[in-house]
Amino acid sequence: MLFKMLRAAAAVTLSATPLVAASYRTPVPATFESRGVDRRAIEAVLGTYTRAVSTKNQALFESLLLSKAIPFSGIPVSQHAGSTSVDTARYEDFRKGVFEGEPFTQRFQDIHIAQDGALAQVSLVFVNTTAKEDIWGWKTMQLVRVGGQWKIAAEFFTGHA
Repeated sequence: MLFKMLRAAAAVTLSATPLVAASYRTPVPATFESRGVDRRAIEAVLGTYTRAVSTKNQALFESLLLSKAIPFSGIPVSQHAGSTSVDTARYEDFRKGVFEGEPFTQRFQDIHIAQDGALAQVSLVFVNTTAKEDIWGWKTMQLVRVGGQWKIAAEFFTGHA
């Protein structure tokens, strides 16, 4: 009896799970890894990003953004137990810290770029080197292709000394 119940439950579970991508007009890709021209263009955005912050070129950096009103924030590695919200509209804090703060050189490593058409997601590790220390963090960015150009539409990052 138990075997019949388990087999019936498995049949219901399997029948509720779409197994064949053929039911979609456009098949689900095996991977979303960005390739070709778009990947090279996104990599160029990342190269310009590190060059702009390392040389304190605010105008160049802001040319990469969809707008200065995008979600853009450092996220604390450990949230306080009672915290129920995170303010993500923090570009001005970032701008002051980077372009008015202590000079540093930034580099990216462990870069992953996924893409579906005009939407891309980048995750990476950044390392900022100052005269006193290295600081690293994990960063995620959402990019959109607008008018043939990739623009940063959102950015969130952590930080570790």
